[in-house]
Amino acid sequence: MKIVELGYVLVGAPDVAEWRHFGENVLGTMMVDGPNGCLYAKIDERSFRIAILPGRDNGLIACGWLVADPEAFAAARGELEAAGIAIDQGDADGAALRKVQEYFGFTDPAGHSHEIAWGPISDFTAFSSPAGVSRFVTEGLGLGHVVLAAPERFDEEYAFWTKVCGFGLSDVLKLPGPAGNLRINFMHCANPRQHSLALGEIPFPGGCIHIMLEVGTMLDVGRALDRVEQHGARLFATIGQHVNDDMFSFYVMTPGGFPLEYGSGGKQVDWGTHVAFETTRGDSWGHKFL
Repeated sequence: MKIVELGYVLVGAPDVAEWRHFGENVLGTMMVDGPNGCLYAKIDERSFRIAILPGRDNGLIACGWLVADPEAFAAARGELEAAGIAIDQGDADGAALRKVQEYFGFTDPAGHSHEIAWGPISDFTAFSSPAGVSRFVTEGLGLGHVVLAAPERFDEEYAFWTKVCGFGLSDVLKLPGPAGNLRINFMHCANPRQHSLALGEIPFPGGCIHIMLEVGTMLDVGRALDRVEQHGARLFATIGQHVNDDMFSFYVMTPGGFPLEYGSGGKQVDWGTHVAFETTRGDSWGHKFL
């Protein structure tokens, strides 16, 4: 299977009003009304990258992974079925909501919901941040990344994403825990972003450890940090810089109950020459979790 990028995420919300305020005033995303009360967060020329679905419990609903074309879409479905993974076939209304040609859903071994889709639909309306963000870094890289908890089935989960879904290992971080080291495996798909998915051998409420959005400059990050304080959002981790992907970032709690990493300067990698490695610390400085 060849997944090109993390194309979108679906998020649940009892009421989308809190997300509208958070997106426009804290993140600096364009918030666009969608069908049936859905709210889209737009960060580039795509119609959306985050879809907030009303009348649901707070939290991440699904990660949407894009493949290149109908042939890759059919191949991905066949490979998942061959691996014994149940497929939830998408319908026309769901495709319209997601603004793709086709999609289907599945659940990974750790119980997280995902979708495979192809052919994003957009009118290529230019992105214009209501908070003055210069740009979000997505072209050829996808939305950003997602980190998911897999405390009980970590090895099975990692094998699924590498052997069935075609992800490659970027690096490993081991965190000390009461019963020994806990692993976080960072993985890449078919684009240069240092990781599009990571799996953590740690429990986390709701299962989503965080999602990440990358902006164009350090100035964008600093101004967003000021907006976190100005609008009363809850800081989850202080500003800092990771050792594996060089991301200069902070973490803020979203209305969905999971953290969002907001950063700049993420590393892009030539996978033809990359050597997977283990880091013995997560950060060169900062990122004190609150």
